[in-house]
Amino acid sequence: MRLTLSCLHLLSQIIGQGRSAATKFFLLVCSSTYLTYCPLPTPVQAQPIVEANDGTGTVVNPEGNQFNIDGGQLSGDGANLFHSFQKFGLSEGQIANFLSNPNIENILGRVTGGDASVINGLIQVTGGNSNLFLINPAGIVFGAGASIDLPASFTATTATGIGFDGGWFNAIGSNDYASLVGKPNTFDFAVSQPGGIINLADLAVKEGQNLTLVGGTVISNGTLTAPGGQVTIEAVPGENLLRISQRGNILSLEVSPSATVPFTPLSLPELLTVGGGDATGIEVNREGTVQLIGSGIQVQDGDVVVQDISAGKQVVIEADGNIRTASITSDGGRIFLNSRKGEIDTSSGTLDSTAVSGDSGNIDLKAEGNITTGSLNASSNNG
Repeated sequence: MRLTLSCLHLLSQIIGQGRSAATKFFLLVCSSTYLTYCPLPTPVQAQPIVEANDGTGTVVNPEGNQFNIDGGQLSGDGANLFHSFQKFGLSEGQIANFLSNPNIENILGRVTGGDASVINGLIQVTGGNSNLFLINPAGIVFGAGASIDLPASFTATTATGIGFDGGWFNAIGSNDYASLVGKPNTFDFAVSQPGGIINLADLAVKEGQNLTLVGGTVISNGTLTAPGGQVTIEAVPGENLLRISQRGNILSLEVSPSATVPFTPLSLPELLTVGGGDATGIEVNREGTVQLIGSGIQVQDGDVVVQDISAGKQVVIEADGNIRTASITSDGGRIFLNSRKGEIDTSSGTLDSTAVSGDSGNIDLKAEGNITTGSLNASSNNG
Protein backbone atom coordinates (compact mmCIF):
# COMPACT_ATOMS: atom_id res chain seq x y z
CA MET A 1 0.00 0.00 0.00
CA ARG A 2 1.42 3.44 -0.92
CA LEU A 3 0.64 6.58 1.09
CA THR A 4 0.69 10.05 -0.45
CA LEU A 5 3.10 12.71 0.86
CA SER A 6 0.24 14.55 2.54
CA CYS A 7 -0.77 11.35 4.36
CA LEU A 8 2.86 10.80 5.50
CA HIS A 9 3.10 14.36 6.76
CA LEU A 10 -0.15 13.98 8.69
CA LEU A 11 1.02 10.66 10.09
CA SER A 12 4.34 12.17 11.31
CA GLN A 13 2.36 14.87 13.11
CA ILE A 14 0.00 12.56 14.93
CA ILE A 15 2.68 10.02 15.86
CA GLY A 16 3.97 12.69 18.19
CA GLN A 17 0.58 12.76 19.84
CA GLY A 18 0.89 9.18 21.02
CA ARG A 19 0.36 5.59 20.03
CA SER A 20 -3.44 5.87 20.23
CA ALA A 21 -3.76 8.61 17.63
CA ALA A 22 -1.33 6.88 15.29
CA THR A 23 -3.27 3.63 15.61
CA LYS A 24 -6.54 5.38 14.78
CA PHE A 25 -4.94 6.95 11.69
CA PHE A 26 -3.59 3.59 10.56
CA LEU A 27 -7.04 1.99 10.89
CA LEU A 28 -8.59 4.91 8.98
CA VAL A 29 -6.11 4.53 6.10
CA CYS A 30 -6.59 0.77 5.97
CA SER A 31 -10.37 1.15 5.93
CA SER A 32 -10.25 3.73 3.15
CA THR A 33 -7.85 1.58 1.13
CA TYR A 34 -10.13 -1.46 1.55
CA LEU A 35 -13.14 0.48 0.30
CA THR A 36 -11.11 1.74 -2.66
CA TYR A 37 -9.70 -1.59 -3.76
CA CYS A 38 -12.46 -3.87 -2.38
CA PRO A 39 -15.72 -1.94 -2.94
CA LEU A 40 -18.94 -3.14 -1.39
CA PRO A 41 -20.89 -5.60 -3.53
CA THR A 42 -23.23 -3.98 -6.05
CA PRO A 43 -26.84 -5.05 -5.41
CA VAL A 44 -27.95 -7.61 -7.96
CA GLN A 45 -31.06 -6.58 -9.90
CA ALA A 46 -33.93 -8.96 -9.26
CA GLN A 47 -34.78 -11.26 -12.14
CA PRO A 48 -37.90 -9.80 -13.85
CA ILE A 49 -39.30 -13.18 -14.94
CA VAL A 50 -39.52 -15.91 -12.32
CA GLU A 51 -41.06 -19.33 -12.84
CA ALA A 52 -43.73 -20.47 -10.39
CA ASN A 53 -42.87 -23.41 -8.16
CA ASP A 54 -46.19 -25.16 -8.77
CA GLY A 55 -45.30 -28.23 -10.78
CA THR A 56 -45.91 -26.72 -14.20
CA GLY A 57 -42.23 -27.16 -15.00
CA THR A 58 -41.56 -23.76 -16.55
CA VAL A 59 -37.83 -22.98 -16.72
CA VAL A 60 -36.43 -19.47 -17.20
CA ASN A 61 -32.81 -19.40 -18.42
CA PRO A 62 -31.18 -15.94 -18.37
CA GLU A 63 -28.61 -15.13 -21.06
CA GLY A 64 -27.57 -11.55 -20.53
CA ASN A 65 -30.65 -9.43 -21.14
CA GLN A 66 -32.54 -12.33 -22.72
CA PHE A 67 -34.69 -14.75 -20.73
CA ASN A 68 -35.30 -18.02 -22.56
CA ILE A 69 -38.54 -19.64 -21.42
CA ASP A 70 -38.55 -23.42 -21.73
CA GLY A 71 -40.22 -26.47 -20.17
CA GLY A 72 -43.88 -26.15 -19.23
CA GLN A 73 -46.70 -28.64 -19.75
CA LEU A 74 -48.27 -29.82 -23.01
CA SER A 75 -51.92 -30.63 -23.64
CA GLY A 76 -52.79 -34.18 -24.57
CA ASP A 77 -52.85 -33.37 -28.28
CA GLY A 78 -49.49 -31.55 -28.06
CA ALA A 79 -50.96 -28.38 -29.56
CA ASN A 80 -51.02 -26.22 -26.43
CA LEU A 81 -48.04 -25.39 -24.21
CA PHE A 82 -48.65 -23.97 -20.73
CA HIS A 83 -46.29 -21.90 -18.58
CA SER A 84 -46.62 -20.58 -15.04
CA PHE A 85 -44.74 -17.57 -13.63
CA GLN A 86 -44.52 -16.13 -10.14
CA LYS A 87 -43.86 -12.77 -11.76
CA PHE A 88 -43.43 -11.55 -15.31
CA GLY A 89 -42.05 -8.15 -16.28
CA LEU A 90 -39.39 -6.62 -18.51
CA SER A 91 -37.23 -3.53 -18.31
CA GLU A 92 -36.12 -1.64 -21.41
CA GLY A 93 -33.67 -3.69 -23.45
CA GLN A 94 -34.71 -7.01 -21.95
CA ILE A 95 -36.20 -9.88 -24.00
CA ALA A 96 -38.63 -12.63 -23.05
CA ASN A 97 -38.04 -15.45 -25.52
CA PHE A 98 -40.66 -18.22 -25.52
CA LEU A 99 -39.20 -21.41 -27.01
CA SER A 100 -41.60 -23.32 -29.24
CA ASN A 101 -41.66 -26.02 -31.93
CA PRO A 102 -43.70 -26.53 -35.14
CA ASN A 103 -46.29 -28.73 -33.37
CA ILE A 104 -47.33 -26.11 -30.81
CA GLU A 105 -50.25 -23.94 -31.92
CA ASN A 106 -50.75 -21.94 -28.72
CA ILE A 107 -48.47 -20.90 -25.86
CA LEU A 108 -50.28 -19.74 -22.72
CA GLY A 109 -48.34 -18.12 -19.88
CA ARG A 110 -50.05 -17.27 -16.60
CA VAL A 111 -48.74 -14.99 -13.81
CA THR A 112 -49.79 -16.18 -10.36
CA GLY A 113 -47.99 -13.97 -7.84
CA GLY A 114 -50.52 -11.14 -7.57
CA ASP A 115 -48.20 -8.44 -9.00
CA ALA A 116 -49.10 -6.64 -12.21
CA SER A 117 -46.88 -7.28 -15.24
CA VAL A 118 -45.02 -4.13 -16.29
CA ILE A 119 -43.43 -4.74 -19.68
CA ASN A 120 -40.95 -2.34 -21.26
CA GLY A 121 -38.97 -4.83 -23.32
CA LEU A 122 -39.47 -7.28 -26.17
CA ILE A 123 -41.66 -10.41 -26.11
CA GLN A 124 -40.91 -12.96 -28.81
CA VAL A 125 -41.57 -16.58 -29.81
CA THR A 126 -38.92 -18.65 -31.57
CA GLY A 127 -38.87 -22.19 -32.94
CA GLY A 128 -42.51 -22.41 -34.02
CA ASN A 129 -45.49 -20.48 -35.38
CA SER A 130 -47.39 -20.36 -32.09
CA ASN A 131 -50.01 -17.90 -30.93
CA LEU A 132 -49.09 -16.35 -27.57
CA PHE A 133 -51.45 -15.68 -24.64
CA LEU A 134 -50.24 -13.67 -21.63
CA ILE A 135 -52.60 -14.00 -18.64
CA ASN A 136 -52.26 -11.94 -15.45
CA PRO A 137 -55.41 -11.26 -13.38
CA ALA A 138 -53.57 -8.56 -11.36
CA GLY A 139 -53.16 -6.29 -14.43
CA ILE A 140 -50.86 -5.71 -17.41
CA VAL A 141 -48.99 -2.53 -18.41
CA PHE A 142 -47.16 -2.23 -21.73
CA GLY A 143 -44.80 0.71 -21.28
CA ALA A 144 -43.58 2.92 -24.10
CA GLY A 145 -40.56 0.64 -24.60
CA ALA A 146 -42.57 -2.55 -25.05
CA SER A 147 -42.75 -4.45 -28.35
CA ILE A 148 -43.68 -7.89 -29.67
CA ASP A 149 -42.03 -10.00 -32.36
CA LEU A 150 -44.31 -12.98 -32.88
CA PRO A 151 -44.94 -15.40 -35.75
CA ALA A 152 -48.68 -15.52 -35.06
CA SER A 153 -51.40 -13.80 -33.00
CA PHE A 154 -51.09 -12.19 -29.57
CA THR A 155 -53.60 -11.98 -26.72
CA ALA A 156 -53.09 -10.15 -23.42
CA THR A 157 -55.77 -10.68 -20.81
CA THR A 158 -56.52 -10.29 -17.11
CA ALA A 159 -58.91 -13.24 -17.17
CA THR A 160 -58.94 -15.61 -14.22
CA GLY A 161 -59.18 -18.58 -16.55
CA ILE A 162 -59.27 -19.63 -20.21
CA GLY A 163 -61.57 -22.41 -21.36
CA PHE A 164 -60.86 -25.29 -23.73
CA ASP A 165 -63.01 -28.15 -24.97
CA GLY A 166 -61.55 -30.37 -22.25
CA GLY A 167 -61.61 -27.99 -19.29
CA TRP A 168 -60.14 -24.81 -17.81
CA PHE A 169 -56.67 -23.33 -17.71
CA ASN A 170 -56.97 -21.57 -14.34
CA ALA A 171 -54.86 -18.47 -13.86
CA ILE A 172 -54.46 -19.44 -10.20
CA GLY A 173 -54.33 -22.96 -8.79
CA SER A 174 -53.91 -26.42 -10.26
CA ASN A 175 -54.70 -27.56 -13.80
CA ASP A 176 -55.16 -30.84 -15.64
CA TYR A 177 -52.95 -29.80 -18.53
CA ALA A 178 -53.35 -33.00 -20.55
CA SER A 179 -57.10 -32.41 -20.86
CA LEU A 180 -56.76 -28.87 -22.26
CA VAL A 181 -56.99 -29.83 -25.93
CA GLY A 182 -58.31 -27.83 -28.87
CA LYS A 183 -58.39 -24.06 -29.18
CA PRO A 184 -59.07 -21.50 -26.44
CA ASN A 185 -62.77 -20.65 -26.60
CA THR A 186 -63.74 -18.81 -23.37
CA PHE A 187 -62.38 -16.13 -21.04
CA ASP A 188 -63.50 -16.32 -17.42
CA PHE A 189 -63.49 -13.21 -15.18
CA ALA A 190 -64.33 -14.57 -11.73
CA VAL A 191 -63.76 -11.35 -9.75
CA SER A 192 -66.07 -8.42 -9.07
CA GLN A 193 -63.81 -5.96 -10.94
CA PRO A 194 -61.31 -7.58 -13.33
CA GLY A 195 -57.82 -6.19 -13.69
CA GLY A 196 -57.04 -3.54 -16.28
CA ILE A 197 -54.75 -3.37 -19.30
CA ILE A 198 -52.78 -0.23 -20.17
CA ASN A 199 -50.81 0.07 -23.41
CA LEU A 200 -48.41 2.94 -24.12
CA ALA A 201 -46.42 1.07 -26.77
CA ASP A 202 -46.58 0.45 -30.50
CA LEU A 203 -47.76 -3.15 -30.58
CA ALA A 204 -47.96 -4.83 -33.98
CA VAL A 205 -48.50 -8.38 -35.21
CA LYS A 206 -47.51 -9.76 -38.58
CA GLU A 207 -49.63 -9.81 -41.75
CA GLY A 208 -52.91 -11.70 -41.32
CA GLN A 209 -52.56 -12.19 -37.54
CA ASN A 210 -54.79 -10.95 -34.71
CA LEU A 211 -54.10 -8.65 -31.76
CA THR A 212 -56.43 -8.94 -28.73
CA LEU A 213 -56.64 -7.10 -25.40
CA VAL A 214 -59.27 -8.43 -22.96
CA GLY A 215 -59.58 -7.03 -19.44
CA GLY A 216 -61.87 -5.22 -17.04
CA THR A 217 -60.74 -1.83 -18.38
CA VAL A 218 -58.56 -1.18 -21.43
CA ILE A 219 -56.60 2.00 -22.14
CA SER A 220 -54.33 2.23 -25.17
CA ASN A 221 -52.53 5.50 -25.81
CA GLY A 222 -50.03 3.73 -28.02
CA THR A 223 -50.79 2.10 -31.37
CA LEU A 224 -52.30 -1.31 -32.13
CA THR A 225 -51.64 -2.68 -35.60
CA ALA A 226 -52.78 -5.89 -37.30
CA PRO A 227 -52.27 -5.60 -41.08
CA GLY A 228 -54.60 -8.03 -42.82
CA GLY A 229 -55.80 -9.22 -39.42
CA GLN A 230 -58.14 -8.20 -36.62
CA VAL A 231 -57.81 -6.00 -33.54
CA THR A 232 -60.19 -6.95 -30.72
CA ILE A 233 -60.57 -4.99 -27.48
CA GLU A 234 -62.99 -6.19 -24.81
CA ALA A 235 -63.73 -4.63 -21.42
CA VAL A 236 -65.53 -7.44 -19.61
CA PRO A 237 -67.62 -6.93 -16.46
CA GLY A 238 -66.75 -8.97 -13.40
CA GLU A 239 -68.08 -12.46 -12.77
CA ASN A 240 -68.72 -13.07 -16.46
CA LEU A 241 -67.66 -15.50 -19.13
CA LEU A 242 -66.75 -14.26 -22.58
CA ARG A 243 -67.34 -16.95 -25.19
CA ILE A 244 -65.72 -16.99 -28.62
CA SER A 245 -67.45 -18.53 -31.62
CA GLN A 246 -64.30 -18.58 -33.73
CA ARG A 247 -60.95 -16.98 -33.28
CA GLY A 248 -61.28 -13.23 -32.87
CA ASN A 249 -65.09 -13.14 -32.98
CA ILE A 250 -66.92 -12.57 -29.71
CA LEU A 251 -70.09 -14.60 -29.25
CA SER A 252 -71.67 -13.72 -25.91
CA LEU A 253 -71.35 -12.90 -22.22
CA GLU A 254 -72.56 -15.33 -19.57
CA VAL A 255 -72.49 -15.39 -15.77
CA SER A 256 -69.28 -16.94 -14.46
CA PRO A 257 -69.76 -20.08 -12.34
CA SER A 258 -66.17 -20.38 -11.12
CA ALA A 259 -64.41 -19.41 -7.90
CA THR A 260 -62.53 -16.14 -7.35
CA VAL A 261 -58.77 -15.66 -7.25
CA PRO A 262 -57.05 -15.21 -3.85
CA PHE A 263 -56.10 -11.55 -4.42
CA THR A 264 -57.74 -8.34 -5.56
CA PRO A 265 -56.57 -7.00 -8.95
CA LEU A 266 -55.02 -3.54 -8.87
CA SER A 267 -57.35 -0.61 -9.32
CA LEU A 268 -56.83 1.59 -12.37
CA PRO A 269 -54.99 4.35 -10.42
CA GLU A 270 -52.77 1.70 -8.78
CA LEU A 271 -52.02 0.15 -12.16
CA LEU A 272 -50.95 3.51 -13.57
CA THR A 273 -48.68 4.06 -10.55
CA VAL A 274 -47.08 0.61 -10.84
CA GLY A 275 -46.52 1.29 -14.53
CA GLY A 276 -44.34 4.28 -13.73
CA GLY A 277 -46.72 7.11 -12.96
CA ASP A 278 -49.04 9.04 -15.21
CA ALA A 279 -49.20 7.72 -18.74
CA THR A 280 -49.10 9.93 -21.81
CA GLY A 281 -52.53 11.51 -22.09
CA ILE A 282 -53.77 10.00 -18.81
CA GLU A 283 -53.36 11.15 -15.23
CA VAL A 284 -54.43 10.35 -11.70
CA ASN A 285 -56.00 13.52 -10.29
CA ARG A 286 -55.99 14.77 -6.71
CA GLU A 287 -59.13 12.83 -5.91
CA GLY A 288 -57.36 9.61 -6.87
CA THR A 289 -59.40 8.98 -10.00
CA VAL A 290 -58.12 8.60 -13.55
CA GLN A 291 -58.85 11.20 -16.19
CA LEU A 292 -57.79 12.20 -19.68
CA ILE A 293 -55.27 15.05 -19.47
CA GLY A 294 -56.62 18.40 -20.56
CA SER A 295 -60.22 17.27 -20.84
CA GLY A 296 -61.29 16.41 -17.31
CA ILE A 297 -63.03 13.34 -18.71
CA GLN A 298 -62.83 10.53 -16.19
CA VAL A 299 -61.96 6.96 -17.09
CA GLN A 300 -64.04 4.50 -15.09
CA ASP A 301 -63.76 0.79 -14.54
CA GLY A 302 -65.23 -0.98 -17.55
CA ASP A 303 -64.30 1.75 -20.06
CA VAL A 304 -62.26 1.40 -23.23
CA VAL A 305 -60.07 4.35 -24.26
CA VAL A 306 -57.97 3.85 -27.39
CA GLN A 307 -55.85 6.20 -29.44
CA ASP A 308 -54.68 4.57 -32.68
CA ILE A 309 -55.76 1.26 -34.22
CA SER A 310 -55.05 -0.10 -37.68
CA ALA A 311 -56.26 -3.46 -38.99
CA GLY A 312 -56.85 -5.13 -42.32
CA LYS A 313 -59.77 -7.39 -41.56
CA GLN A 314 -61.84 -6.01 -38.68
CA VAL A 315 -61.76 -3.90 -35.53
CA VAL A 316 -64.03 -4.99 -32.67
CA ILE A 317 -64.35 -2.96 -29.46
CA GLU A 318 -66.92 -3.88 -26.82
CA ALA A 319 -67.44 -2.67 -23.26
CA ASP A 320 -70.03 -2.34 -20.54
CA GLY A 321 -68.69 1.15 -19.91
CA ASN A 322 -67.93 4.04 -22.23
CA ILE A 323 -65.89 3.74 -25.42
CA ARG A 324 -63.68 6.65 -26.47
CA THR A 325 -61.57 6.39 -29.60
CA ALA A 326 -59.38 8.57 -31.79
CA SER A 327 -58.12 7.07 -35.05
CA ILE A 328 -59.36 3.65 -36.20
CA THR A 329 -58.53 2.40 -39.68
CA SER A 330 -59.66 -0.87 -41.22
CA ASP A 331 -58.66 -1.56 -44.82
CA GLY A 332 -62.06 -2.48 -46.19
CA GLY A 333 -62.95 -4.39 -43.02
CA ARG A 334 -65.72 -3.81 -40.54
CA ILE A 335 -65.39 -1.44 -37.59
CA PHE A 336 -67.72 -2.50 -34.77
CA LEU A 337 -68.07 -0.53 -31.52
CA ASN A 338 -70.56 -1.74 -28.91
CA SER A 339 -71.07 -0.01 -25.55
CA ARG A 340 -73.50 -2.28 -23.77
CA LYS A 341 -74.34 0.16 -20.96
CA GLY A 342 -72.46 3.37 -21.71
CA GLU A 343 -71.69 5.91 -24.43
CA ILE A 344 -69.55 6.02 -27.55
CA ASP A 345 -67.45 9.09 -28.36
CA THR A 346 -65.29 9.10 -31.49
CA SER A 347 -65.36 12.89 -31.91
CA SER A 348 -61.61 13.34 -31.40
CA GLY A 349 -60.66 11.29 -34.44
CA THR A 350 -61.68 9.38 -37.55
CA LEU A 351 -63.25 5.99 -38.18
CA ASP A 352 -62.14 4.89 -41.65
CA SER A 353 -63.05 1.56 -43.22
CA THR A 354 -62.38 2.50 -46.84
CA ALA A 355 -60.41 -0.04 -48.82
CA VAL A 356 -57.26 0.56 -50.83
CA SER A 357 -58.97 -1.55 -53.48
CA GLY A 358 -62.46 -3.05 -53.47
CA ASP A 359 -65.47 -2.29 -51.31
CA SER A 360 -65.40 -0.39 -48.07
CA GLY A 361 -66.36 -2.08 -44.82
CA ASN A 362 -69.26 -1.16 -42.57
CA ILE A 363 -68.95 1.02 -39.49
CA ASP A 364 -71.40 -0.24 -36.86
CA LEU A 365 -71.84 1.75 -33.65
CA LYS A 366 -74.17 0.50 -30.90
CA ALA A 367 -74.63 2.03 -27.46
CA GLU A 368 -77.10 2.19 -24.62
CA GLY A 369 -76.31 5.90 -24.24
CA ASN A 370 -75.27 8.67 -26.60
CA ILE A 371 -73.17 8.22 -29.71
CA THR A 372 -70.95 11.16 -30.65
CA THR A 373 -68.92 10.82 -33.83
CA GLY A 374 -66.17 12.66 -35.62
CA SER A 375 -65.28 11.84 -39.19
CA LEU A 376 -66.72 8.61 -40.62
CA ASN A 377 -65.31 7.31 -43.89
CA ALA A 378 -67.46 4.41 -45.19
CA SER A 379 -71.05 3.25 -44.92
CA SER A 380 -72.18 3.51 -41.30
CA ASN A 381 -74.93 2.25 -39.04
CA ASN A 382 -75.44 4.01 -35.73
CA GLY A 383 -77.98 2.33 -33.49
